[in-house]
Amino acid sequence: MIVNADVVVLGAGVSGLTCAIRLAEAGCRVTVHSADPPAGITSYAAGAIWGCYLVTHDRGVDWSLRSLEIFRDLARDPAVTGVRMASGVVASRGDLKAEHPGPGAEDVQPVESTATLPPGFTNGWWYRVPLIDMAVYLAYLTARLDDCGVRVQVGDRVTPEQLPGLGATVVNCTGVDAGALVPGDPVRPVRGDLLVVGNPGIDRFFVEHDDDRDGLTTYVLPQGDRVMLGGSRADGDWSRQPDPERAGQILRRCVEAEPLLAGARLLDHRVGLRPARKTLRVEADGRHPHVIHNYGHGGAGVTLSWGCADEVLALTGAAARTTRRC
Repeated sequence: MIVNADVVVLGAGVSGLTCAIRLAEAGCRVTVHSADPPAGITSYAAGAIWGCYLVTHDRGVDWSLRSLEIFRDLARDPAVTGVRMASGVVASRGDLKAEHPGPGAEDVQPVESTATLPPGFTNGWWYRVPLIDMAVYLAYLTARLDDCGVRVQVGDRVTPEQLPGLGATVVNCTGVDAGALVPGDPVRPVRGDLLVVGNPGIDRFFVEHDDDRDGLTTYVLPQGDRVMLGGSRADGDWSRQPDPERAGQILRRCVEAEPLLAGARLLDHRVGLRPARKTLRVEADGRHPHVIHNYGHGGAGVTLSWGCADEVLALTGAAARTTRRC
């Protein structure tokens, strides 16, 4: 049962935990309720590299840049936070032009010679952005909440009928499950597969910019002694079951991009459901103004997390409270 809270946050992924931190550190009594354990949350299966993906919102860039400020600060202690600044390349094949990394990326330089790219790639950009080890980062966020006296409780899924009565303020960060919580909402899953392998000595990331014709994309994201390999884009696929055939396809593409990965030991196969929506939803509910929605982040939940949490804080009215650290 959810009791003794000014604000009830639904969802313990990166969006829910970040919102809970902002609210708790602003002086609110907060409860976080999740229907899934940490390993079953989509955020756990994120790559995760800072950058907007599957996001459509006129404030998306502002929110991502706000998050970038926080990640740069957290990167000062990567062993604790799981956040580190890293350099790498985004590249494309044939006539397709790789997208510019955009505002906020550091040390942006065009690729001058294709000899520095994997075979078949013709253009790209070098740049530097945060990489986030989600297993470490989610543990950091949970510990930060714990310091505020906030616990994450795992329990039954909340129904649409229960939603407005959960508390004085309710923050809905349920990701793709918001479709069941807000009947008729167009949020949908875009399945993503992530392979975790041992690191054979890779220190730069690689991201492919492609045309998404085959539902696969290629990225190689080094995280200390491990490397995160991806990925897939299966629109409308609700399955969270690892698919060995898909894993093989991802591994082959990543080895082509980075031959050092040949023979790397597979440590884990994670599957997440990105909550895609025509427009990211961060707003008060039309019928129940005390219910604040924060979902539909697509593949950029981490990138947008702190910016959207600040918006949620403002929407709850908690920004007028005396800010304190718990």
